[in-house]
Amino acid sequence: MLMFNAFHKLIYTIKKKEWFPIVLILVLACFLYFYRINFRGLWIDEFISVLDGRKMDLNKGRLLYYVLLNPWINISDNEVWLRVPAIIFAVVSVYLIYRLGNDFFSKKVGLLAAFLLTISPLFINHAQEIRYYTMSVCLGLCGCLCLAHSLKQPDKKLPRLIWVVGRILSFYTTPLNAAFLVSDILILWLKFKFKISRLISYLVLYLTIIVVSIPVAISVKSDSGSHRVMLPIPGVREIFRELRVMTVFAHPPSPPYIALLIQVVALIVATVILVAIIQKPRNQEVVWVASWGIIPAASIFVFSNVFYSIWNSRYLIISQPYIILLVAIGFFKVLDWQKIIGVVVALIYMLAVSLGLVTYYTSSKRYMGALDHYRPVAQLIEGQDREGDIIIYSAAHGTSFPLTYYYRGSAPIYLDKREEKDQSNLQTHLKNWIESLPPTYSRIWFIYYGGDMNIFKSVFAEQFTIESQEIIGNANILLLIPKLDKNDY
Repeated sequence: MLMFNAFHKLIYTIKKKEWFPIVLILVLACFLYFYRINFRGLWIDEFISVLDGRKMDLNKGRLLYYVLLNPWINISDNEVWLRVPAIIFAVVSVYLIYRLGNDFFSKKVGLLAAFLLTISPLFINHAQEIRYYTMSVCLGLCGCLCLAHSLKQPDKKLPRLIWVVGRILSFYTTPLNAAFLVSDILILWLKFKFKISRLISYLVLYLTIIVVSIPVAISVKSDSGSHRVMLPIPGVREIFRELRVMTVFAHPPSPPYIALLIQVVALIVATVILVAIIQKPRNQEVVWVASWGIIPAASIFVFSNVFYSIWNSRYLIISQPYIILLVAIGFFKVLDWQKIIGVVVALIYMLAVSLGLVTYYTSSKRYMGALDHYRPVAQLIEGQDREGDIIIYSAAHGTSFPLTYYYRGSAPIYLDKREEKDQSNLQTHLKNWIESLPPTYSRIWFIYYGGDMNIFKSVFAEQFTIESQEIIGNANILLLIPKLDKNDY
């Protein structure tokens, strides 16, 4: 009875303080972010996060997430447990975007923005993986929210302090957040261009952020020649693609009808954002949100066209909350202008995002095409291995950790390191590998990512009997029995 009364009192307090709507959205966020969280196994970038978390290196300027992950790993290395930090930052991000919308526009704008971010398939994807993206978004939002409050109340020191700390921490999470410096300096100039003394006081803090973040820039510079993912150079088409990825449908839509619907939604989203920006009366806060959303994305766009492409949804996610907030602002302007049009827009949006959620929760592939084949590969071998078997794991990424994480059998695992360029000359690589093997009677489980199965057969036929072969994702798994006579020893 006592517990019931306490619970009833808590619910009453929430309702009385008008917290109930945002609490309901946060509960929905927790549900969506935990729902089917282990449906997909870990993919290679998540394994890299675990390895980096153990080392805690300033890898390409990224450190803060790994500092958090290090003690987290020591508690448990269960895949669900390791994904929890990303969920925590995702839920906090939902609350922060609500605060940004509520504090500077209206309660309904804040609630809609929080809801749209909560149900975004892209955001759910990154809330369910062992990566730093939601932490990056969360710290970016923290900096933006506090800068906005500071600009409204310049005499208060705490918001300015949190802005500085938030920006620095976000840079140490991922250096791409440095793009917010461009947005911030533009906003500061527009706000204080006629109040030079006030502008100078903010510039001192601004320079402090830059100076403290110099180690990040040095780290990025020193790692500039490391591995890069080959990404397409973006154009106008890629911009519209990102609008639908950020909002309603992260996976490639299947033609013809869903693809057509998503194209329509992308045009609607672009139009609603334009309405939010250009429709009068336009306040300065809209300009701030547009700057935080558009300038970082535009910086990535320009860099990708001038140097090498980094145009990728998981990098552009730093702009996502502000793009979604602009959608919320624009939607209510459309609703105020023509209620029927606003309702139609809402129905089309919800239909598209519902299809996006179903696709996300049922597809074995991630939105960027990555497969989690490590778990099923380990399970396949574990279910068929025998005493005396050995595993040869050929991997371009230079670690057998993805297999050892899932494999619980007794067969020893040997890593066959190879350069990525070996993929173009698979036959030569395999022949060299066979020549380097010592004589053995053991059955060999050979795992190789990529390549034509016919090439494997032609190379292995002389010295091995191929007892079984499987393809899981792009992993080729062959069970090889050496054709050896005891006299060969």
